[in-house]
Amino acid sequence: MITITQRNGISIGAIHETDRLNAANAHLVKQQLNERLTNSGSHLLLNLSNIRFIDSTGIGALISALKTARQHEATFQLCNIQKDVASLLTLMKLDKVFDIFANEEEVVQ
Repeated sequence: MITITQRNGISIGAIHETDRLNAANAHLVKQQLNERLTNSGSHLLLNLSNIRFIDSTGIGALISALKTARQHEATFQLCNIQKDVASLLTLMKLDKVFDIFANEEEVVQ
């Protein structure tokens, strides 16, 4: 579900095979993100360019990943968020909770 690549010491994840992060796949995404973020000092940037819809379960998976990152002194950030998903994050004030970037290049130099 999530593919991970490395660039300049940063893990970049992308969700494939779907354009939705919802109850059907959020458990798997949550598990894969949390496995990556349990290493102290790890840095994961999740590219959401493929995701056009997210529900409360999907939001929960992202919040869980952020919580895991903080517990393990890791970093979890988001980038390339589609307009509708960005609007939802803003409405829920989660744009103040997550580090959100326009694209990967803003983080990976």
